[in-house]
Amino acid sequence: MRIIDRLAQYLEYKKITAYSFERTCRVANGYLKKQQKGKGSIGSDILERIHKNYFDLNMLWLITGEGDMLEAEEDSKTARRQMLQEEKEYYGKDEMIKFLQERVALLESSLADKEKIIALLEAQTGKIRKKNSQ
Repeated sequence: MRIIDRLAQYLEYKKITAYSFERTCRVANGYLKKQQKGKGSIGSDILERIHKNYFDLNMLWLITGEGDMLEAEEDSKTARRQMLQEEKEYYGKDEMIKFLQERVALLESSLADKEKIIALLEAQTGKIRKKNSQ
């Protein structure tokens, strides 16, 4: 089984959509599908993004298939704390503020997209109900 197949297995298990994954890891729309269809591989930069965003995913399992798919909960919490500490040490105050602002903007964009989808679905449902009642 390839890395991309194990990643798909993890995302399915966690009920994470491809779109959500692609936004979180800042990769192009359709990245997962393209990788699954082709013989492409996931580069180290993408693996690093996955590691930073999905703390409960066992990277050894993802890369080699060995061990459990999920990290122990305590290991996951420790990894998250360590990552935040490293980011605090790496980034200065201004860089950390910029990083957090970018994260907030990404989350707000995702929320706005979801709200648009809900509005479109509600409008479509209303049209169908109106058509059926006539």
